[in-house]
Amino acid sequence: MPPTLATLVQHSALRLAVLAGHDRLDTPVRWAHASELADPTPYMDGGELILFTGLKLDAQDPEAMRSYVSRLAEKGVVGLGFAAGVNYEGVPEALVEACEGADMPLLEVPRRTPFIAVSKAVSADIAAEQYRAVTAGFEAQREMTRAALSREGPAALLARLASQIDGWAALYDVSGAVVATAPAWAVRRAARFIGDAERLRDRPAPASAVVSESDGGDDRVELQSVGSGRRAKAVLAVGTAAPLGTAERYAVHSAIALLTLTMERSRALQEAEQRLGAAVLRMLLAGEADHARAVAGRLYGGLLDVPMRVIAAEPASGTAARLARSGASTGARSGPGAGTGPGARSGVRPGAGAGAGAVPQAASGASRVAAGARTDSPVVTVTASAKVSSKVSSPSPSSSGTVLDGFPAGDEAASGIVVGSGSGPQPDPADAAGGPGTIPWPLEELADAVETAAARNGEAVLVVPDGGRLLVLAADGGAAVAACAEFAAASAQAAAQAAVAAQRPGPSGRSGSGPGPAGQGAHGGDQVLAVGVSAPAGLPAVSVAFKQADQALSVARRRGVPLVEHEDVAAGSVLPLLADDAVRAFADGLLRALREHDANGRGDLVASLRAWLSRHGQWDAAAAELGVHRHTLRYRMRRVEEILGRSLDDPDVRMELWLALKATS
Repeated sequence: MPPTLATLVQHSALRLAVLAGHDRLDTPVRWAHASELADPTPYMDGGELILFTGLKLDAQDPEAMRSYVSRLAEKGVVGLGFAAGVNYEGVPEALVEACEGADMPLLEVPRRTPFIAVSKAVSADIAAEQYRAVTAGFEAQREMTRAALSREGPAALLARLASQIDGWAALYDVSGAVVATAPAWAVRRAARFIGDAERLRDRPAPASAVVSESDGGDDRVELQSVGSGRRAKAVLAVGTAAPLGTAERYAVHSAIALLTLTMERSRALQEAEQRLGAAVLRMLLAGEADHARAVAGRLYGGLLDVPMRVIAAEPASGTAARLARSGASTGARSGPGAGTGPGARSGVRPGAGAGAGAVPQAASGASRVAAGARTDSPVVTVTASAKVSSKVSSPSPSSSGTVLDGFPAGDEAASGIVVGSGSGPQPDPADAAGGPGTIPWPLEELADAVETAAARNGEAVLVVPDGGRLLVLAADGGAAVAACAEFAAASAQAAAQAAVAAQRPGPSGRSGSGPGPAGQGAHGGDQVLAVGVSAPAGLPAVSVAFKQADQALSVARRRGVPLVEHEDVAAGSVLPLLADDAVRAFADGLLRALREHDANGRGDLVASLRAWLSRHGQWDAAAAELGVHRHTLRYRMRRVEEILGRSLDDPDVRMELWLALKATS
């Protein structure tokens, strides 16, 4: 307890006498200060004991004393000490009456007791109280450390914390569910603050809030975020009958530090888990499902027992990515739901919380993917995910198809997997999170959004960096898959908004330096992010699902849209896939000889070939369409075979010619 007026009165060396305010001697004293000013209130903070001799006051004037004492009481001064036998023989009656009227404690300081002795006594008591608080805090830290290392873990730690603060404590996970409480009766009390815990969880860490004050007839409840990263790992709530004292504050801070150490994994453990996740994915892609399940154990919960989707994502290396990032850094919102969904953090980057309603048409199948997201949260579920390291390895330039390299050593190691052809756009070093060799933006934010959504919905998810890509293995219809769709759509929308802003006239009347027309960042121009999503697949078919995700990713790049599902590719037409410079170049080369033949006026072989192929090789129908005799058409087809050096009886040749005609039409 801090020093009070009663402890000073009980100090035998001071010999203080109480003249007024006998019922208020238990008031804490923050400091003792000597002042002869007629109005010392401008220099007071409240909680002081004022010592004076009445040198500049008419202590015998009742009106002057009432005004003097009233000013001090309003400022929060807790008591007065008057030196008898200095300027007045005793304590003036007017001062005593004024203190009794204001219920202000008045102490008589004898002439042989200097003011400095009173100040030293108060200072010594304050120092002793602080020492006791620090000692109690260290003892509480030792006890809670032993509790945290026990079998019960956080539950035992909360029990020790509750006893230290003489109140109750509760721990909430990232989904807002109550993980543990102490004492047991506090379960219902903690449930009342789930909403407050969720709001605090969405604020940038570290964060704290007082959500209930003791003067409202209930206990005082304070919330503290737990975690060392940008997002909270958990929220700690403590309830007490009064504001926390110094010792109690030490105990709470120690509990937060211990809970953070308990929940935050070391860097070595993160790298080990990431390598394990990469190994599991490597086995799945190699068709070794049983081995993958054995290696994964319980790390990924029930992820390997439910239908899954494979997601492949890669960043763009264009102006749109830089625009989206700069627009996001200035607080540009990413749609109607920005800042309210999973991963929301002050609206600082696209995808940081765009709601499901923000998925635009450009997201292709994103709306259908997001529609399956769960909205309910389990009470307590631990989410395991391979945390993306700050460094990734570069894809092998010679890799093609599905190539699985070994696991590189050192900090440069990431997944140890090089998957796919690696022919897509490489990450722009300028857009990387920390320069060359780091996870490129926006993959870092995408991984963060996916893991946050999965954790808050009690899902297991596998996130593995793959050179310039990010691979995600997530439950079909879950929040992690929906988060990918929302992030991709919001990133494209942010790029489009930034492009529009860049084209607006500046102060000089000239437009900005943005890339082309509005929306170019989302359609047909520079992309921020390309995401491919496979169809749902069981554990034995993960390798097939990966190929589907890779194909969908290629289509997303070609079409210039943020996300493509494999079901959309399979259900659509193959003809849009021909809109590629390489395909058109191949088609022009294949048909060049026929076009040159027709240009010299020696027939109409291209039109005849088109009609014959469109009529499935039916001579009479094709000849009628062209308005020629069927023998003439047969002659032209023989000339096509002679010029091309290929037989039209070969179905592959007919297919290539038909696709070439469609690509160049």
